Amino acid sequence: MAIPAAFDGLTSHADTLFWVQSSEDGDQLVRWTASDGVSFAAPRGFAVGNDTHAYGGGSAAVSADGVWGISAQDGRIHQLTPGKATPLTEASSNRFGDLVVAGRTILALSEDTDGDSLVGVDAATGHVRRLRQSSGFLASPQPGHGNLAWLSWDLDQMPWDSTQLWAAPYDDHAGLLGVPVLVAGGISESVTEPQWGPDGHLYFMSDRTGWLNLYKWDGERIDAVAPTAADCAAAPWELGYRSYTFLDDGALAIRVRRDLQDHLVLIDAGGRSQTFDLPYTAIKPYLCSLNNAVAMIAATPTTSPSVVLVDRDGSHSVVAGQEPPTNEHSQPQRLSVDGIDFLLHPPSDADGTWTAPVIVRAHPGPTDEISLRRDAQTDFFTRHGFAIADVDYRGSTGHGRDFRRSLYGRWGSYDVADCAAVAQYLIARGVTSPAEVFICGSSAGGYTALRAAGRGPFRGAAARSPIIDPRTWEASVPRFQRAHASALAEGSIAVSSADIECPVLLVHGLHDPITPAQDTLGLAADLEARGADHELLILDTSSHTLAAPDLTAKVLDAELAFFRRLLDQSASAKRA
Repeated sequence: MAIPAAFDGLTSHADTLFWVQSSEDGDQLVRWTASDGVSFAAPRGFAVGNDTHAYGGGSAAVSADGVWGISAQDGRIHQLTPGKATPLTEASSNRFGDLVVAGRTILALSEDTDGDSLVGVDAATGHVRRLRQSSGFLASPQPGHGNLAWLSWDLDQMPWDSTQLWAAPYDDHAGLLGVPVLVAGGISESVTEPQWGPDGHLYFMSDRTGWLNLYKWDGERIDAVAPTAADCAAAPWELGYRSYTFLDDGALAIRVRRDLQDHLVLIDAGGRSQTFDLPYTAIKPYLCSLNNAVAMIAATPTTSPSVVLVDRDGSHSVVAGQEPPTNEHSQPQRLSVDGIDFLLHPPSDADGTWTAPVIVRAHPGPTDEISLRRDAQTDFFTRHGFAIADVDYRGSTGHGRDFRRSLYGRWGSYDVADCAAVAQYLIARGVTSPAEVFICGSSAGGYTALRAAGRGPFRGAAARSPIIDPRTWEASVPRFQRAHASALAEGSIAVSSADIECPVLLVHGLHDPITPAQDTLGLAADLEARGADHELLILDTSSHTLAAPDLTAKVLDAELAFFRRLLDQSASAKRA
């Protein structure tokens, strides 16, 4: 199965775009100009990346003085040219991320076993100066107009639940930070994505109304920029997200999520908003501007993510990746049952009214969301005659603060009930039959799938890198995610072989650092002792996502064979 190139970390400087391009050759920093097209911004083979706060982000920064990136191999910050990568920082156990340039200083987040620090790295000497330290978490250093803004949150919180936004005078030449002021945030407010605007105001996302909306602070008061009953930012699993950007003429562009779809909205200098009519339905949270146009990474229901430029008049062009379709293609249906939204992807050969085996898919996270875009793994199953139902169960993002937090203390209950409701709905509509409906999930979604194997209308369940025991997972997850695991684990119970009532497929990487493979092996042993129908695939890898092409191919083949075996058994039983 061919895996298309992936794009992340989009940013711009002057007339040049930069992004991290992932493919079978690794994560490469590339650049694009209208005159020269796409080229490497670092030596070929130099992979950029970091695992700060477990999931990384903000691995490159650009200014008029140069390009800097974090080596995925040794974690050091390097100055980069297409032909050379020069180490700037010394080898250290500290993990860098969230890079941004302030004059001749590279600002960064530095994480170690004692907590987080905001640091300034001299771009000439590599000297590291600590600006701020916390035993909790720090993120998003943003210099501007003689000030520095940043985010903080406590060890027992997640950044989509409770954060604080700070600002202080900052002298980048002397490396001195003044007395900070608390701008926004608190125990019941999540603040994300601060940026200094060209007007000198500090902009940020906040869910103070229940929706993640854009606000600005002028040094004294906070005003809403474009209030709307929709989420305008994603849950900050990674560093460096930017869901809005400033244009040269005083307007700004913002990503808004409604009805399982991302929209690009322009807000002009007078506060008037305009939603662009674009074919793109999924936009990654990496917006930037280029010559008064918006640059974004976006996808359609039938094409993978591409780097796209959108002009003020709504015209658009693809810089890298696939062109959008020029005619109508079959698209997934956007459906809802009992207030739960889901996408139904039909088999690729479906025409008119159709029936097919259905795989109900629980996304990972569980604080995540489904995307209305082409997905290679969805394509794999729809080509083989299956339909896919992607469920935004309770606890998903994109539906407001209350919905996002509703799974705390109810994990393994609400999510399972929502996936079961989708399955029952599709059976009742005649789309599928009880003998042909399955559930699958990865990581937290794997926990949902296995808990659903003990209730609901599922013929079988497949779980990749699943969480088996929420309490064991809470003790093993990285520092960043521990509060999330604790909130979810409260009231949740471990998957027990005695509760599993349908055949299951268990897939796990033996050296998975996020969810312990030993729990999966233990569950498989218990199922074996009971004589329960199960299959086990253990892969010799430390990957949690199993996203490498060779691993993905093995997992998909195992899942397809598992589902087909159960379909054959059901067909044989019906004939008997």
